[in-house]
Amino acid sequence: MTIDVINYTEEQFAKLNSEQLLEVRKVQTSKNRLLRRLEEEKLAEKYRLVKAGIFRSGIWENLCARLQDAYDAEVEMLREGLLFYLQYSGQQQNGAGYTVDYSLSVVDRTVLVKEYYIRTYDDPNERFEAFKNDPIAPSYLCEAYSSLYQWFLYDVTEH
Repeated sequence: MTIDVINYTEEQFAKLNSEQLLEVRKVQTSKNRLLRRLEEEKLAEKYRLVKAGIFRSGIWENLCARLQDAYDAEVEMLREGLLFYLQYSGQQQNGAGYTVDYSLSVVDRTVLVKEYYIRTYDDPNERFEAFKNDPIAPSYLCEAYSSLYQWFLYDVTEH
């Protein structure tokens, strides 16, 4: 099963417990079901319009756009619910050199973690290795983890 309801790295998925992985699978299955329903609804509408002799009008595009918007909104609700669950379902972890505060936005958390690593490690290689081995960052930063990972990796390759 391809997981595309959230943008997690392999490393982040590996750190999820079995309950969290089951929840990811459940939400991905729901998203896949919604996509199948969207395609079926589009096909049914197309058939209806062809049968009525008005398929070539702008109605088809409008219907598709409306169905797509409804699908996107449902998927976004699933995604946000899953991210919320993953943020708060993990065990409270300690030992980070930075403040672990889930009341912060993901952007603020990312800035906080990035600034911590920049302040703490002068050497980009050492900084990247420490970040890679941080057990808290993947779940704390959620989808922003991969962006910060790439930023630290780029810093290593530039030096």
